Amino acid sequence: MTNMDCDDKSIVLPGDKLCSYEEYIPSDWTYVEDGYIKASIYGVVVVDNVNKTISVRNNNVPNHISKNDIIIGYVSEVRQQKILVTIKQINGQDRDLVAEYKGYVHISKASGDYVSSMHELYKIGDIICARVVTLLGYDYVELATNEDELGTIKAMCTNCRKFMKYYDNHRLICECGKVDSRKISNKYGDIR
Repeated sequence: MTNMDCDDKSIVLPGDKLCSYEEYIPSDWTYVEDGYIKASIYGVVVVDNVNKTISVRNNNVPNHISKNDIIIGYVSEVRQQKILVTIKQINGQDRDLVAEYKGYVHISKASGDYVSSMHELYKIGDIICARVVTLLGYDYVELATNEDELGTIKAMCTNCRKFMKYYDNHRLICECGKVDSRKISNKYGDIR
């Protein structure tokens, strides 16, 4: 590994040092290790001197998520104040993500209405659409579902584990007769 001077358009390999952490803000396809910003993929260095960011660009890499992306994932844990989500893909993209991102939705960003517990809105296994609010790594992605098109897009019955159908006003019904409520996306059942 050679220490680079943050030369714009230089070709780098994974692990190459781009610059010290104090010089620029790490951006796409970079990471920080031992006080240096390093390349995480093979590609071309892109330096943005206005925003003081450095990134690596390669047009043939798997997708990665960015702020404001709409993601699809499943609820892996429901707590009182937040849900944990395993992010599977960016909505509308055919190619899978480069890594399995882990995110969460805090109760304050779950719905436009007052909610006392996340158990009222989501169940384990629900497939949801959410907006990326903050991205600080693979295991720390803050998400929001407080828009009409965001929330549960597919849910299974907690009794028989069959997929439920939209019933009315944030309620779902199963063929076994169970009726349950969720924070339902206005696109429930439409996204494959």
